[in-house]
Amino acid sequence: MAADIRVDTVVAAVRATPQASPGHRGSTPLSLDDTGVRQVIDGMVASGILVRRGHRVRLPSHRPALDPVMRERADRLLDGLRAAGADAPRVDGLAARLGITPAVLAQLRRSGELVDIGSGVDYPREVWSSITARVDRLATRGPLNVARVRDELRTSRRHAEAILAFRRAERRRLRPKRRAE
Repeated sequence: MAADIRVDTVVAAVRATPQASPGHRGSTPLSLDDTGVRQVIDGMVASGILVRRGHRVRLPSHRPALDPVMRERADRLLDGLRAAGADAPRVDGLAARLGITPAVLAQLRRSGELVDIGSGVDYPREVWSSITARVDRLATRGPLNVARVRDELRTSRRHAEAILAFRRAERRRLRPKRRAE
């Protein structure tokens, strides 16, 4: 599911590629240094063979995807978490029972299908959006605290604490930095 790869990783892979046996047409050693490899990558980006975003490149047609069996397992996981609403079980145990590896869980989080808000609490993206909207509405009616969020969402104290902590961290991250005078 990886959508892209760092240019540094591509350069390192080119350096680590073993040479073919002598006499084979691919046995000529690579005469480009790292700068030359980066120029080749830049040329591939300019011609549209690769797409660049920051320090990462990918093929234009690349769309991250799981194999059909793992996709079905991931969909079952996400459906179960959606059904649980704001009081979702710990995702690691549920994923293990469904045969989903930690690497696939990490990919679901990186792709945004699963939002890890911390303390073992994960929500499908659309459930998290719904929770955020409800908490925002609750905030307009007074100060937020764990008890109010717990009661509004009909969830546990652990979930309410994680929701508020994640919300505070997001607000701090999005707040413009003040310059010292």
